[in-house]
Amino acid sequence: MYNILNIGIFRNGGAAVRSYFHCQTFRFARRKAVWLTLTGSVFAEAAFISFIILFFGMFGSENSSPSPVLLYAAAGSVTAGLALCLLTAFSADRKTARHSRYTYADIQLKFAAVSLYAGEMRINGFNTIFRELYVIPFGSFVSAAPDENGKKIIIRGKIRRYFMDSDFLGYHIRGGDCEFDSMLLNASGFEEMNEAVIPACFGKPERLCKSLTEAKKRFDEIPPPRKHVFREADFVRRRPKKRAMPDDFDFSRSWK
Repeated sequence: MYNILNIGIFRNGGAAVRSYFHCQTFRFARRKAVWLTLTGSVFAEAAFISFIILFFGMFGSENSSPSPVLLYAAAGSVTAGLALCLLTAFSADRKTARHSRYTYADIQLKFAAVSLYAGEMRINGFNTIFRELYVIPFGSFVSAAPDENGKKIIIRGKIRRYFMDSDFLGYHIRGGDCEFDSMLLNASGFEEMNEAVIPACFGKPERLCKSLTEAKKRFDEIPPPRKHVFREADFVRRRPKKRAMPDDFDFSRSWK
């Protein structure tokens, strides 16, 4: 049964498949630890050398006095080291937060969406976040496989690529299909391509490729809609209300 919450798994023939893949951000934490270790050790060594020079300059002879240049160099090295460590930590933490929020792979009943954080800048005094969004309809999906190095995923099919302000890329899932908040994006505003190369930042790339392939198989098994022949009795008779199926529920993928 398809999981309408879209945050866990849904089952098909007893096999559990993830439908939502979060970005794994451990690489930013590892980069933060490496940079903090390197910069901290380098500037600690510089401060220690400056201290030794000042010590021998002050006590090496009776008439000697510490040089102002050495004092400024020691203070500057310590200050610069602390500032660089804080800047490195802040940059790594911000990238972790941005990718955790804006980088994901979302597999629905009739399409898949891959969102990638693409940076940010100040526009008219406001911080604007940009995203790349790949919409992959399963009706034209061909294949998904990792590259030779396992660091990229190659998706083939009729794919729509959006690149713009994140606020404009909010969409709804209706009946298992994608519908953007901006009606213009449903018809245009995208680049159509036959192949998309995305980074393998959702864990093992084979898992996402397998989930896309199995979602395509489930899509192909959806029976075609039944054609209803109008009859006069249907017009007169009050027809029972159709019960909503799990894939008819609507929800939003928006961050406004």
